[in-house]
Amino acid sequence: MPKDLRTFIEQVEQRHPQQFLRTSKEVDPNLELTGVLRKFQDQGQYPMVLFENVKGCEVPVLGNALGHRDRLALLFDTDSKGLAHAYDARQGTMIEPERVDDAPVQEIVLTGDDVDVTRIASIVHCGEDGGAYISSGVTVAQDPDNGAYNAGIYRIQVIGPRELRLDPGAYSHIWHMHHKQEQRDEPLEIAIVIGHYPTFYMASQYRGPLEVDEIEVAGGLAGEPIRMTRSATLGIDVPADAEIVIEGKLLPRVRKWEGPFGEFSWYLGPAHDTLVVEVTAITRRRDAIYQDVFNAHPEHNLIGMVGREANLLSKVRAVVPSVKAVSMPFSACCRFACYVSIRKEYDGQARNAALTALGADPFVKLCVVVDDDIDPYDEMRVMWAVATRVRADKDVIVIPEAYTCELDPAAYSIEDPTRNGALNAKWMIDATKPVGLPFQETVDVPEEVWRNIRLEEFFPA
Repeated sequence: MPKDLRTFIEQVEQRHPQQFLRTSKEVDPNLELTGVLRKFQDQGQYPMVLFENVKGCEVPVLGNALGHRDRLALLFDTDSKGLAHAYDARQGTMIEPERVDDAPVQEIVLTGDDVDVTRIASIVHCGEDGGAYISSGVTVAQDPDNGAYNAGIYRIQVIGPRELRLDPGAYSHIWHMHHKQEQRDEPLEIAIVIGHYPTFYMASQYRGPLEVDEIEVAGGLAGEPIRMTRSATLGIDVPADAEIVIEGKLLPRVRKWEGPFGEFSWYLGPAHDTLVVEVTAITRRRDAIYQDVFNAHPEHNLIGMVGREANLLSKVRAVVPSVKAVSMPFSACCRFACYVSIRKEYDGQARNAALTALGADPFVKLCVVVDDDIDPYDEMRVMWAVATRVRADKDVIVIPEAYTCELDPAAYSIEDPTRNGALNAKWMIDATKPVGLPFQETVDVPEEVWRNIRLEEFFPA
């Protein structure tokens, strides 16, 4: 069977059954649904929850599906620390999609007056959000010139039964496609895909050239072709094994107010004029599951983290082949900082690694480079290396006025530093020991002694 959302649910049930919960109690999609997930988060738990009875919704809602590294590791047959390496090994493998006519996602097709997005998507996630949002939709479009498919996750506000507002950001490929169509005074056809095997979501975060077909990237990450079928009302193909697809057109030369919305930074992204989607159809499985993403919380960060870690690992490896691992910590929203572990071979190598990482991803403001005896996924160990191996006057370097990201709350405008913009300083911390010079040795109980100790032999239940 082709991989889909149900495949992933089965994997979690088999490997991490304690992380999958169901509830038949009615839940209000206006803040209560995400309130349940927030309560779990307050207790340090991030289970995947299937809400079977959502007030006003025709389909059940799956929340927090991608909220834990251990669950994402299932997608690549690895563990949480091996994610970047496994992703990097697969992302260069393109697998062309398979075309099918009998598509599960088109078991129910709604067009014309039967279209009502609010009956399947009416979730208000955070108290300050501007209304209901489709936070989990992967927007798929075909480049009007080269024919390549592109996918991305953007903020999509539900305005009415057949109207959405979509904010792609001026740096995105979808924005460039729409811009080309707008010059021709034509709409851009899009499909908003809700619910699929999570590697499809990860492929939408692929950072490559516009001519790369991201449906092929998704196939490579999944290890099999993505099945595609013709859309019901448009001239593009859509994923046949999705749970729900909303078909529509991004209108040319039309902008309307959208927002505000909680962003990956865990700050409120401002409201502004943005693009308008005219919905032409809703297709779905007969027993569809609405996969939601809890914005401005850990799940929001994890979706893009794995691909970004893999991208940094690949770029740093090209400069420093002895790189061991790259981590983008939760403490920096899995975007603004990275920890790089290297087997240091010569002095200055750590700085080359840091410069490469800072340049490879505009979102990254801070890079900490540590020796290979430090686990970059253990933030306490990273900070211990910073505390004990850094001479701040020599090992902390600041690069002023670099391009970062408009969603960085501390970023500023070149015209007026008091206004938000896309400029900020980037900085690196070289927390590695010097090569060939004496340095104090660490102390510990030998690992071969404590690693094999079974505590239950000393403290039986």
